[in-house]
Amino acid sequence: MSTKRVPTISPSDLFGKQDQGMKIELIDLRTAAEYRGSHIPGSRLLSLDEISDESLAQQLGQPKERGQASIYLTCKSGFRAEQAADKLLGSGYQNLVLVEGGTDGWEKSGLPIKRCTGVISLERQVQIVIGSILLTKVVFGFALHELFFLAGALIGAGLIMAGITRWCGMAKLVAMLPWNRNANCSEKALV
Repeated sequence: MSTKRVPTISPSDLFGKQDQGMKIELIDLRTAAEYRGSHIPGSRLLSLDEISDESLAQQLGQPKERGQASIYLTCKSGFRAEQAADKLLGSGYQNLVLVEGGTDGWEKSGLPIKRCTGVISLERQVQIVIGSILLTKVVFGFALHELFFLAGALIGAGLIMAGITRWCGMAKLVAMLPWNRNANCSEKALV
């Protein structure tokens, strides 16, 4: 990965820059549902799945217009930020900085986090969906036919692959549901 050329910043150092009133271009690369669940104050959402030359130009401006302004990248743990850095470098953006540990690292450092009220995290939504599917298959397996038990094995295999590859098809599907597409917080959002 070309992200070895991309420097990192600790959450506390980034917070220090924000606290000093510096204008920080902080991009959160998670899904809208994850962003609503909790995000670093001052960050803007640009989902990794939606990064294209057009969306980058719209959100960040053209690379040549940016000059020396740094773009700070964050996600949940840092993995998607590294992927985004590769895409951004390929599109001509420079002065990229990865936030160490992502939003999880920020929160573990005890720094302020913004949460939207009434939001069930994407991770919990996926757990609810998978649990519901498994429970239904077990009931159908006992009530209708034992082939329904096979679905449990397939779901287990999918979870193993998601853990190995860090790509979860169920999370992608759940993130596409209408209530997970809007990243806006209401006025009742907590900091």
